[in-house]
Amino acid sequence: MSVLRADPQRWPAVVEELLRHLSVVHSGVRRVATEDVEVAGTRIRAGDGVVVARQAANRDPDAFADPDRFEIDRNARQHLAFGHGVHQCVGQALARLELQIGLPALFDRLPSLRLADSPDEHALRQSAVHGLGSLPVAW
Repeated sequence: MSVLRADPQRWPAVVEELLRHLSVVHSGVRRVATEDVEVAGTRIRAGDGVVVARQAANRDPDAFADPDRFEIDRNARQHLAFGHGVHQCVGQALARLELQIGLPALFDRLPSLRLADSPDEHALRQSAVHGLGSLPVAW
């Protein structure tokens, strides 16, 4: 946190890395192939149903070096947390601003903010929407 307090201009990159690393929506995007195509050695025929896992794309080692590692200096702007192309989330600009403004404000207001217990005690909820049921904190 001291790195971000010393250089608050780094927050936008941190937000993008958060979005990439913790993709919130974990339900697959369902599509129908409009033409025959081959993807990673698998033939998909026109009319076949496909399910695209955006969170898997955000952990693709061909797109992100050491993709399972959270790196605050990573250039992660090309993540798919908000979709892609015409299917991008219309609220993504607002979500980015909320994080870019809200997180620095939270840590400025509560500089000693910390987990109240071990991080190992907080499993991520495994459902269509990724998140925590609770997160006890202290300051």
